[in-house]
Amino acid sequence: MKKKTHEIARMLKIQQQLCLLSSWLLQKLDGQAEELVEREERVLTALAKGDLAQQDRFIRNAAQRLKTISEEQAELTVARAKVETEYTRQRMMLQVMERRLARMRLSDNRSHEDDRLIELLSQQLGQQAQASRKFRSISCQS
Repeated sequence: MKKKTHEIARMLKIQQQLCLLSSWLLQKLDGQAEELVEREERVLTALAKGDLAQQDRFIRNAAQRLKTISEEQAELTVARAKVETEYTRQRMMLQVMERRLARMRLSDNRSHEDDRLIELLSQQLGQQAQASRKFRSISCQS
């Protein structure tokens, strides 16, 4: 029983690490999304100033940058949705493992208490049997 509890505890640790990894991935994706928004704002600010907006080459480059940023944002959105789904699944699995480990530990404790009770009863019955034998031997001698 203890071996199973130990195995479940190990699986719980792995599950916790998976949850942590998913959380880190979400944070990294959020950081990348913020970075893309900042890049987009810089391009739009440069366009809004109008200094270089008169040059066709600048406008083409800005449009290409905005298109690339938009594509990267779409990819990040898809990736974030997948990671978030996995993170939610990992958290649910973690909760299941925590409950299972708690049940196993409770069962181990009960089993240990039962073994201890049986041991105490055996000792008590053994002492009573010895006392009974001593009593019989004393009464037979009289």
